[in-house]
Amino acid sequence: MDLLPALCLCLLICCGASFSHQGSKVTRKVVREDEDALLDCALDGRNIKDEVFDWKKDGSTEVFFYKKGRHYLNGLPGQDGHFKDRVSYFPEQLALGNASIVIRKAQVNDGGNYSCKFPFHEPERRGQYELIVGAAQRPFISVNKTNDGMLLRCEVERASPKPRVEWWDAAGNVLPAEPTFTQKDLRFDVFLQTTVTKSGFYRCVVTQEEIHNQVFAETYVSAPGAASKPSVTNLGQTKDWALLQCEVLGVSPKPAVFWKDDSGNVIESEEPEVKERGGSYDVVLRTTVTKDGFYHCVVTQDDIDHQVSAKTNVFFGDSTALIVAGVIIVVLVVVVLAFLFNCWKRSRSQRSGLPGTTAASPSVI
Repeated sequence: MDLLPALCLCLLICCGASFSHQGSKVTRKVVREDEDALLDCALDGRNIKDEVFDWKKDGSTEVFFYKKGRHYLNGLPGQDGHFKDRVSYFPEQLALGNASIVIRKAQVNDGGNYSCKFPFHEPERRGQYELIVGAAQRPFISVNKTNDGMLLRCEVERASPKPRVEWWDAAGNVLPAEPTFTQKDLRFDVFLQTTVTKSGFYRCVVTQEEIHNQVFAETYVSAPGAASKPSVTNLGQTKDWALLQCEVLGVSPKPAVFWKDDSGNVIESEEPEVKERGGSYDVVLRTTVTKDGFYHCVVTQDDIDHQVSAKTNVFFGDSTALIVAGVIIVVLVVVVLAFLFNCWKRSRSQRSGLPGTTAASPSVI
């Protein structure tokens, strides 16, 4: 016995959720597309093997019919072609009054009003369901540069039920935009666009409250003229100081450029060299540092809420000690090589019997 149908049946029986006269409360059932839809039906826990029960959609479409052991799965005619080979029931639970059915791999057009009826029961008993089958794919987004900023486009295809589509900024604020809907059957295609002027993350959010579903896609936007990662260079270094340069090219609006240490403290720098070319700016900023560590060049454009940075590592160390260590290593390498060469020469002489070998001379009698 499957656990889920058994639990549903127990709840129906224990809670008194059996059928009433026509006009009973409609129960909403929500599933996602391609999931199985279980529609519960029970008759007071009594044996219904010799009863008749009938499932219909929207009042007239035959979904499943059972009559004293005969039904649509064993040759009984009359089932609507849309449900053929897609609907099953629970024969082992008929003795418990369970007339529930399962619609396999529910599709959007399975949505509608379903009724389960015992037509020959006095008084007539029936239960009613509203089945909602939801579908929404992850939206597709694109970004294009315009004269006014960056144009964000969001497209949602074949969503059902009708979704709410919004553009959000990184703080969760909804941006002004009017969606365009195209409906085909029960599905909706949605197109939504908006223009932004600030750098940051933006998200297209698709919400379907009826099925408690929400999906989204996200992109990062660099506003027009936003600075790319700056170029940092160590122009020269002694044992006491290093001259660092940061270069930012072709950005707009005009940026603020700072050198910072690894703790985030702004360090003293020379006056920046700034050149303007047709509304865009080139900036060069130099600083002299005297301590080991990482140093960051930070470029900020408050007007478009944009910031980028690059870093470099400076290491001074003890140059005299490094030179001495280098000389020692070179000497050791030379000594080892000379020793190995001498060993090789002796070995070769022994094999060839040349003078100077250590082999013993023959005795003279």
